[in-house]
Amino acid sequence: MKRTPFPPLFWIGNVIEVLERFAYYGLYMGFGIYVTKAVSEGGLGWEKGQLGDIQTMFLLLSYSVPMVSGILADRYGFKRLLMLSYLLYLPGFLLLLWARSFLGVVAVMALIGIAAGVFKPLIAGTVRLTTDNTNRTLGFGIFYLMVNVGAFFGPMTAGALRTHHWNYAFLASAIMVVVMIVITALFYRDPIDPKAATGERPELLSQLKEIWPYLKDPKILLFIVIFGVFIEIPFWAFFNVVAVFVDSYVRTDILYDMFARVLGPTIVGWFSTVDENGVHRIAGETLAHTALYIIVLQMLVTRTTERLRSVPAVAIGIFLMVLGCIGLYFSAGSFPLLMFAGILLFAVGEMGCMPRFEQYLISMLPPEKTGLGGGLLRIPIAMGAFSGSIMTRLYGVFEKAGHPEAIWLVQAACLLLGFVALLGYDRIFHAAEID
Repeated sequence: MKRTPFPPLFWIGNVIEVLERFAYYGLYMGFGIYVTKAVSEGGLGWEKGQLGDIQTMFLLLSYSVPMVSGILADRYGFKRLLMLSYLLYLPGFLLLLWARSFLGVVAVMALIGIAAGVFKPLIAGTVRLTTDNTNRTLGFGIFYLMVNVGAFFGPMTAGALRTHHWNYAFLASAIMVVVMIVITALFYRDPIDPKAATGERPELLSQLKEIWPYLKDPKILLFIVIFGVFIEIPFWAFFNVVAVFVDSYVRTDILYDMFARVLGPTIVGWFSTVDENGVHRIAGETLAHTALYIIVLQMLVTRTTERLRSVPAVAIGIFLMVLGCIGLYFSAGSFPLLMFAGILLFAVGEMGCMPRFEQYLISMLPPEKTGLGGGLLRIPIAMGAFSGSIMTRLYGVFEKAGHPEAIWLVQAACLLLGFVALLGYDRIFHAAEID
């Protein structure tokens, strides 16, 4: 079958996605460092528990608002909702230049979280509406690649800028929003005309009512609980904690010396800070993310696991994430290179686990109810949002006890319980399907 060429709107949407992820992750991956770093070093000097509560609020908004914004986009148009997200994003990033009180930062991050939630379904929807059966798989592969391109360059750039001043990092995110406004205003066109759409559009309440009967199905409910508690919580805890941990407890001074010998001190110096003793340390958020590994390895991992059933594929991914957490545990001290091994294993586990989790959960619904899968998917993700109030706060407890690396053993144990639970789940329900 001949593949249909992608229309210009497809590429415009993907450019916007790169810029938005640049701005979003450029802020989020360094935010924990900014909030908890001492005031004398340019941070706010807050407790890990305060950071964790902000992270929970932020993730809950980012992943619950799309349930509403997706409906509004169908009704009022994608372009209008994109512009609304920018009008929320821009003042949020700019207000971080001045916000210093706890309530002030909470309000600003709530604004940015709502903006992210408004934006989240719009470009994915654009990709779906600008592709067909001949090119949709490739189209979403490109879209996922663009997400990670932004997620890679955002923290890299923000990490380099914040070594000079944190405000430069926040301004970089704001500038990306301005660029998105210009591109959207000049080049983006709605993939569907909301005025020409026919048929009844389900309201949010009616969608929630439709989801309820499926939540009473033991097979679906148990899978959601296992995944939400044992997988999503440590999964999001990884992103909440990893940059803060690497920046504070991994010997990035050793890594600076290694990279400086290969790339030269001038290049590496852009991503480094210098302490009062003249020791150079690479900014944690420039190293501590999975995006580069996903960009390079996603297709290989997908092709390797595509012949496996979904639940075993998810379980293998979870086990690799366990190993990744163990690698991070041992990276504190004299073995900083284990940090790269830990993040690589976690990234490969994520690539094997998360897409197949979504595929499996949606596959349990009747074909005519596939659209409800988006609502079901947000339930375990919403459970994972509490990783901030649970895991980040616990990280602070371990830090005060002198063992911050212990948080990785807790996350590994939680993931291991999920691994065992999923194997038991698969044995029960797959056996029932065979019978």
